[in-house]
Amino acid sequence: MNELKPIKVYLQNDKPLVWSARDSVELREQWRIVGCLIGCLPRLPRQNNYLGLPLQLSKEEVTLLLEKGAILLLNNSSDLKQPSVQEKEEFNEYRQKSYQAQVEMFREERKKEIHQNMANIIEGKRDKAQKDLEERKSRGEVSEEAEVEEDFSIDVDKVPIPPIPKKFSLVQLFTESPYKPEDEVPVVWGYPTSEKERLKFGVYRDLWNQGYFLSNGSKFGGDFLVYPGDPSRYHSHYIAICIPHEKKMSALDIVSMGRLGSNVRKTVLLCSEGPDNKISYISLQWTGIS
Repeated sequence: MNELKPIKVYLQNDKPLVWSARDSVELREQWRIVGCLIGCLPRLPRQNNYLGLPLQLSKEEVTLLLEKGAILLLNNSSDLKQPSVQEKEEFNEYRQKSYQAQVEMFREERKKEIHQNMANIIEGKRDKAQKDLEERKSRGEVSEEAEVEEDFSIDVDKVPIPPIPKKFSLVQLFTESPYKPEDEVPVVWGYPTSEKERLKFGVYRDLWNQGYFLSNGSKFGGDFLVYPGDPSRYHSHYIAICIPHEKKMSALDIVSMGRLGSNVRKTVLLCSEGPDNKISYISLQWTGIS
């Protein structure tokens, strides 16, 4: 893992964002970092069932990745270098080449479709010609013995296939600006700052070190959801709740947390840091009364 090139994460409005799809996949596969997609899909901007880039990382994820040397946290500065005339020309030339390549691919695909449906196309043309001939016979324009003699074979290479309109072509977007200054300075990351934040990060790091995947658990009433594998393939097994070691809890609190886990079929983990700076866990499973 340490041989991988650090991934650039940009801090925008205090939100750590990953803009590259390749980097997002690497974070998930190499570092077990899930994050949260927050962007709209280019072709489906008005739906919110499936989201796209950028990938927003949590504070715990960023802190862990910085410790491991897996990322560079950079400030998305507005002080960008203006592209030169030559760079603009190169960009326009690249986009034109991309469009022409798509036109050729579109034409090749259309030719393949014509080849695959050649028999149906010829049969359709023959049926239409036969129908026209029958109508002409009924009007007395040709003799009753007349037959269709036209050759319906098709030379696919000579079929005129119009290019796709430029407005429908795919456009490659930059995942980061190529015109940024090369002396980018990493951001000084200040998390964690409070005892509560230190406890949350300590729990996150400890569970991550045990091989788990973790995601935000607020919608289930906890701090983290803990998965035995990639969340795209596994359901979470635990709801981790971070509680200071010296905090007093009533029986009602414990019952409430137990019921919370039973309602969503998960085990509740009460996580705290002891005097020896080690993370300890207590699991709660509601069994009810028979």
